[in-house]
Amino acid sequence: MRCLLSRPFTVALFSTESLANIIASSLVSFTQLQRQIIDLATTHFVHLPVRPPPEDLAQVPSNLPSFLGDSIASRQVRTAYIAHTVSKLITFRVFGPFLFSLGRRYDKADSLFSSMSHHIREKSTRKEAIWRQQTLLAAFTSTGAKQRINTAAGTVVEEIVNAIRHFADPKEEEGIKIAVKRIVKVAAETWRFARLEREMITAVMPALHDEEHQFTSNQFWPAYSPETGSATDDPPPPDSQRQLLLRIFPVVYRESKHEIFQNNEEQRDEGCILHHGLALYDDAEPVVTRMEELKSAGLPPHTTALTSPTDEGKFPPPVRNTTRVFTLPQRS
Repeated sequence: MRCLLSRPFTVALFSTESLANIIASSLVSFTQLQRQIIDLATTHFVHLPVRPPPEDLAQVPSNLPSFLGDSIASRQVRTAYIAHTVSKLITFRVFGPFLFSLGRRYDKADSLFSSMSHHIREKSTRKEAIWRQQTLLAAFTSTGAKQRINTAAGTVVEEIVNAIRHFADPKEEEGIKIAVKRIVKVAAETWRFARLEREMITAVMPALHDEEHQFTSNQFWPAYSPETGSATDDPPPPDSQRQLLLRIFPVVYRESKHEIFQNNEEQRDEGCILHHGLALYDDAEPVVTRMEELKSAGLPPHTTALTSPTDEGKFPPPVRNTTRVFTLPQRS
């Protein structure tokens, strides 16, 4: 599928780069972002010496096998969950808002501009595209825009780190912060330029059981391969009844060009997929192996079912209250 971006204003912003280089970098940027997220999960979440707090474990999907052990399969499932959590927060905190940031003085601007975009789009997609492009160009290139974006990104970094840090060795926390800062910076910069496109670019990461979205065919949400850190090359069997456990990365797509912007000589533009998403299924090798490990050890199959830190004996026993109570003898 042919996939080109318009970039009418980006060339002016980056005069040292050719249009071809900008287009090429735009097409691979989301794949690079996915790779950075997977690298974060595989590098810093190898060991889990301390049991995560109950509030963090409560966020783990109930159908995901327990990944609190130290086996290879447990680590791979934990890696997938960490990547899912990071991608989810980036999708909703960076890719979701109309404006990433206009500063505290404009804290209600996002909902206002989103509403305006929706109403203009109902009347004319062409006018909405032009209005949106000009609005975002002014917002993202004004004085202090980069500083405001960095400030907003700092809040996202803190939220992501707090969501995942307890699933790693406490010694890894500083490395996790550095890696998350790098990921959020790349995500914010990538999305800032993506939103300047004339055609709408959208990132979608639906809830696990949400089947009302448009990305339900086999070409979307390919299976995650822990060995390569990317999608598997093998398509699912035609009669496969596999169950989706986690969405690991969102689907990112560009809408089709408006007919007024298309040339008669060109093949009609139907939009394009910038990223097909990524998902973990119940037939993945680490999931199957982990379920067998838990069954052999006589442990509950799911993290949320564990009531004591006994998963493969990796967690220290709880500290008991050994305080002795002394009483003074009564006077006769």
